[in-house]
Amino acid sequence: IEFTKQCDRDYIASGSIDRRVLATLEFITAHGYSMLITSMHCGREGSITTSGNVSNHTRGSAIDIAAFNGEVVTAGTQGPGSLTDQVARLVLTLQGTMAPDEVISLLDYPQPAGFAMGDHDDHLHVGFRPMAGSDAPGGSIASTLGAKQWEKLTERLGQITNPEVPTTPSDDSLPVKSDEDEDEGN
Repeated sequence: IEFTKQCDRDYIASGSIDRRVLATLEFITAHGYSMLITSMHCGREGSITTSGNVSNHTRGSAIDIAAFNGEVVTAGTQGPGSLTDQVARLVLTLQGTMAPDEVISLLDYPQPAGFAMGDHDDHLHVGFRPMAGSDAPGGSIASTLGAKQWEKLTERLGQITNPEVPTTPSDDSLPVKSDEDEDEGN
């Protein structure tokens, strides 16, 4: 992971960046992507979005990624199947407290968090709202796992295989009675 601003590295070192952002970066990296981060918290204190809301960058709970595996994000590199699209779809698989509230690029996705905005033609934005009951970045998640624990968790999750679930009834299954069968039996 490369950062264009030293102050973002300093914010990470001081614990000012939401741990969900850091875990998301680790998650993306664990899936084989390198990134260039152009914006986290530096210079974004009190910033307002184009839609008039307080930016999640203000709280250290958002990232802007301007390149994946050396490919710069542009309007021409954000189509379906592009690296930007692949990473956006990957991030949108996160669930629970790790699910982002904003995955913004030039593409729309079925999930409410994944939406298009024209001013995101040069980066993928991933943002998290503050956790309930906390103004601190990352809320209660900030005190649960350390960096090494996140790495171990990510590694372990990558080792778990999805079970194969049959889509047809087994030979030992019983037929379901329809409403007509029940009416005839009375």
